[in-house]
Amino acid sequence: QVYLVFTNFLFFIFGCALLSFGMMAIHLKISVAMLIPINILKMISILGIILVFTSLIGLLGSFYRERRSLHILCTTTVVIAFLYQVSIAIMVYNQAAHTTSWLSEAWAESSVDYRLYAQTKLHCCGFTGPSDHPVPSPTCVPHQLTNSEQPCRDPMNQYMRGELTHIYIVLFTSLAIEILALCNSITHLCTMNPTRSWEVSPEHVEQRKYASMNEYNASAATLVNPVYSKYKRQF
Repeated sequence: QVYLVFTNFLFFIFGCALLSFGMMAIHLKISVAMLIPINILKMISILGIILVFTSLIGLLGSFYRERRSLHILCTTTVVIAFLYQVSIAIMVYNQAAHTTSWLSEAWAESSVDYRLYAQTKLHCCGFTGPSDHPVPSPTCVPHQLTNSEQPCRDPMNQYMRGELTHIYIVLFTSLAIEILALCNSITHLCTMNPTRSWEVSPEHVEQRKYASMNEYNASAATLVNPVYSKYKRQF
C-alpha cells in the first residue's frame, strides 16, 4: 500500500507541475515560455489535469484495493494519459524539427506584444527584416536597414528549436512514470481476489479452526490436536 501511495503521489506531483507550467505560461507568468505556441501550452495544461485526476483515482484505489471498478477506471485513465502524452511529444518534436516551415506564418499572425517581446529578447527586427511585420522600437525602425537590428528569423528559429526540444525531452522521459503506473494497475487487476474482503494472519486462521471444532460440541480431549492447546477457547 505504501508503494502504491508513493507512485500515485509522484504521478500527482508531475501532473500539478505540468498544469502549473501550462497555466502560468498561458497567462504570461513565465518569461522563458512566452514565445512557445499557445496550442502546445494548452495541451500541456490538459495533460496535467488528466494526470492529476488519474493520480487521485489511484490514491483512492490504494486504500480500497478490492474495488475492481476503481482499478479499471484508473487503468483506463492512465492509458488515455499515456497516449495523449505520446501524441503531444510527437507533435512538439515535429514542430521543433521543422520550425522554418511554420514560424514565418506564426510571426505574421501573432500579436504586437508577442513580436515586441521577441524583438526585445532576441535583439532583432522583423522576421526577415524591418519590412516583414516589425514592431517599431528604438532598435527597429520599419523599412530602414541602417537603424535596425538583425532579422528575427535565425535567432527565433534557434530559440524556438531549443525550447521545444526541452519540452519533448521532458514529455518522452516522463513516460516512464505512466508506464510504472500502468504496470501497477494491470498487476493489481490480475492478482486481486474479488471474494476476499480482508487479509487474515496465520494465527487467526488457527484460532478459527479451533473455534469451528467447538461448534460441533466436540470433546477437547478426543478431537483437539495438541497444537491447539495453547489457544484460549473461543465462545
